[in-house]
Order: sequence, then structure tokens, then C-alpha cells
Amino acid sequence: MKVDSLKIARISIFAALYVATSFVPVSLFIGAPSLLTLNLIVTPCIAILLVPTEAFLTSLLGAVIALYAAPFQAIFGLYTILLPVVGSTLGSLAFHNPKMGIISLLYLGSVSISYLVVRPEFPYWILPHVFGAIISGGASLTNTLSHRKRILVCAFISTICEQATMLIGAVYILSLPWIVFATAFPLMLYERLLGTIGGALIAYPLHLKYEEYFK
Repeated sequence: MKVDSLKIARISIFAALYVATSFVPVSLFIGAPSLLTLNLIVTPCIAILLVPTEAFLTSLLGAVIALYAAPFQAIFGLYTILLPVVGSTLGSLAFHNPKMGIISLLYLGSVSISYLVVRPEFPYWILPHVFGAIISGGASLTNTLSHRKRILVCAFISTICEQATMLIGAVYILSLPWIVFATAFPLMLYERLLGTIGGALIAYPLHLKYEEYFK
């Protein structure tokens, strides 16, 4: 009963944190009347601190509530829910079971190819995604990374998988032209850097000091 209560507490706390940070804008979404918010640093935190099933449930709960509580950040309507769900779940799989990083590799690789098929005019957009696929594959083949490096790597995997899900929406739902991707490229790099560093900086001390509460 104690374990169940702890799981419920973890899911509730991090879902609430996701919703709360959804009210803090950090960037514009070029191509649609929407904003990206501080919740992008929470997705990697969920991935690192919670096991895959909890990460999935937490991000799903938080995203559904945020969709209605802060609709200005719901770029793609209901599809927006998938952004943190995919990012946190794949990131959690990579962190808690390194061999499962192969799933992130396959996902990022397939999204990159799907983008190039439709928007070959600006191939540079998927450079971070290709890099994410490479380190996902590398991380799945070794357990020699230090704890700190593994947190940083998996924070990046989480946030770039979230971005890849956003990319699918931008290409296949909004049908944004290549010039939008070229214009937004610097912003995308800033957002993913923020997600990686911000998420890792929050997750590392929590995981280090309160590890027994995240098992």
C-alpha cells in the first residue's frame, strides 16, 4: 500500500508541475498562434526520475490537464498531448533500461526520413534529431557512462524525441513550408538546449539526494 501511495504521489506531483510550467512562455512557435512553455524542461525530468510506466501516465495526465488549462500552448490541439508522452516515455526507457535506447534511435531515424521526404529544401532541421539517434544507439550499447553523463544524455534524448513528435505535427498537420523551418531553426536549438540543460539540472540533484523515492 505504501508503494502504491508513493507512485500516486510521484505521478500527481510531476503532472502538477507540468501543468504549472505550462503557464510560463519561453518561446514563440513560428507558423501558428501558439507559445512554447517552460513545461519543456519538465518532460526530461519525468523521463529521468520516473520509470517508463509512471512517466507515461504522468505526462499523459499533465498534458491532458494543460491542454484545457493553458490552451495557448496547445499547438496542434489534441495531438499536442503526444509531445510530452512520447518524449518522457522514450527518454525514460533510455535512462532506466539503456538497451531500450534503440527505440529512440528508430523513432528519431524514421521521423528524420519522414521530414526529408516532405521538406528536403531545409535538411539542417533534423541535424539534432540525427545526433539524438546516434547517441541513443550509442547509449544502448554501453553501460560505462557516469551517472551525471547518463542524465544529460537521456535529458537530450527525451527533449529531442518530444521535438520530433512536434515536427510530425508541423509537417503533416500544419503543413508548414520549408521557409518556416529555416526561420525557426535557431529557436528550436535554443528550446532543446533549454530542455536538456534545465531538465538535467533539476533531475540530477533530485535523483542523487532522493533516489530511494524514485524506485
